[in-house]
Amino acid sequence: MASRYPPNTRARDVDRANTSALLDAAFGDGQINEAEHRAMSDLAAESRTLADLDVLVSDLQRPADAPPDATPPRDSTRHWFPVAVAVAAVAAAVGAFTLVDSDDAQATATPATQQVDFDSVQRLVVPTPSPVTPEGMRLFLDRYRAKFGDLIVDELSLYEAGHASLERALPLEPNRVVSYDYRGGFTLSGTPTTRKVDAPTFDLSALNLDRIGGTAVGAPVSLNVPDGKVSHISFDVDDDGPTVSIYVNNDFSESGHMELAPSGEPLSIYPFGS
Repeated sequence: MASRYPPNTRARDVDRANTSALLDAAFGDGQINEAEHRAMSDLAAESRTLADLDVLVSDLQRPADAPPDATPPRDSTRHWFPVAVAVAAVAAAVGAFTLVDSDDAQATATPATQQVDFDSVQRLVVPTPSPVTPEGMRLFLDRYRAKFGDLIVDELSLYEAGHASLERALPLEPNRVVSYDYRGGFTLSGTPTTRKVDAPTFDLSALNLDRIGGTAVGAPVSLNVPDGKVSHISFDVDDDGPTVSIYVNNDFSESGHMELAPSGEPLSIYPFGS
């Protein structure tokens, strides 16, 4: 569902309806099967952005009567603005000539506009904390809750470089799992796949972020990795319960990792050289 809007533009109800119509048509002519149609229709209904919708239908053939893509409204100012500028310029020139003539050429007309040196303007950059810091984890969890309405995942990895990847069950379909990438916003990465209905989940609301974050800060020393830094933190769950794993490495490919409970209590440690 290509669009002239930026990918992170919020989707409207009509955009979700149009995507659902394309999925219905694709199911009707055999491009997708019943399970895919059901899962992708559920995703379309919960999609927040045009990018979320586009990933669902980008590989589909479209019928001739397909609904149009979302496009920004026509900007009428593009047509009258040049004319207004020209009129203003003529008026300014006439005014300047009249002023010079009345003052007997003793004053020089002032330019109508002053050139702005944009290179001298201080650029404002708002830094985003890395997801492996306590502040970055809190920001991620806030955005995750806003996106999905809960803090439940099957698995999650936060990366020092500023992105994340995760898997979670489809709404109302616990036998389907879908993957998302996070880079300031959430985008689908692939189509739904099979999931065990009784697969355990990780409730991120149980995390002690202060304790986990403090352990992550000291992890390079604890793991005996000189000049190391946390590369990523993973949140996984199995039949034994949820586990938080902190991974550290350096430029010499020396690495180690440790495992914590959601409370931040250490479970095991694997330092470099052990």
